[in-house]
Amino acid sequence: IDSYPYIPGMEVAGYISAVGSAVTMFKKGDRVAALALSIRTKNPLHGGFQNYTLAPQPLVSRIPSSLPYTQAVVLPLALATAAASLYEPEYLNLPVPRASITSIPSASTSPSDAAIIIWGGSSSVGSCALQLCSPSSLTIFTTASSRNHDYVRDLGADFAFDHKYPDVVSQLIETISSMRKTLVGVYDAIATKDTVKKCAEVLRVSGGGMIVATRDAGVREEELGEGVWEDFMGEGLQNGKLKAKPNAIVLEGGLEKCQEGIDLYRKGVSAAKIVVKIQKEE
Repeated sequence: IDSYPYIPGMEVAGYISAVGSAVTMFKKGDRVAALALSIRTKNPLHGGFQNYTLAPQPLVSRIPSSLPYTQAVVLPLALATAAASLYEPEYLNLPVPRASITSIPSASTSPSDAAIIIWGGSSSVGSCALQLCSPSSLTIFTTASSRNHDYVRDLGADFAFDHKYPDVVSQLIETISSMRKTLVGVYDAIATKDTVKKCAEVLRVSGGGMIVATRDAGVREEELGEGVWEDFMGEGLQNGKLKAKPNAIVLEGGLEKCQEGIDLYRKGVSAAKIVVKIQKEE
């Protein structure tokens, strides 16, 4: 924090109270989820931990009436973080998905051979990465605790490995080799020293692509905003191809619960995300 006042919070969901003169895609009353950018802009009006938040149009997405705000809000930061790593040219540079079509090219590698590893598939970022890759013809390998294997398969993983197993790296290498797959890359959604080391070992033996660890969620609005926020998130939530996962652990009681939520997050949660309910749904 460089200066005060500063209001944190990067994910919001609610109804639009007002729109700027240049806004063409939304109107007052629309139900939306959005990425709040006070951490980047240093403008407290852009923070999420308040009753009203200003958000740029390219990083806002409509949500269906059937989806509660408290569940929709699990998506914005995780989706933006995963998308930045998967699609920006200096990273994995995969084709941006379209929720309105059934498949997308998998990269320059032959679709029948191409594969990707998502390390940490049951995390919030990993959950979005799995769903972003799912429309492609990539074979998706992921790691998660055994209890979450059904969860990650439901989000698009083809193969799941328990990251707690001492030989998980060997298991991945052997499976990739036996299936004659070529890796387009490894996405580390956990990004600890240990996970990066394990991802590097898989890539060293298997070859191909690069490792991308979870990076800043600064998705380039002009390049990825429409593809990710309008099409994939907006249409995906409407047609069911995108699920608002992981499940929310909801704390009710308004802004006073924000610190409790942060403390709970620091203790660690699995296949879940902490959400603070600031206002009643309308």
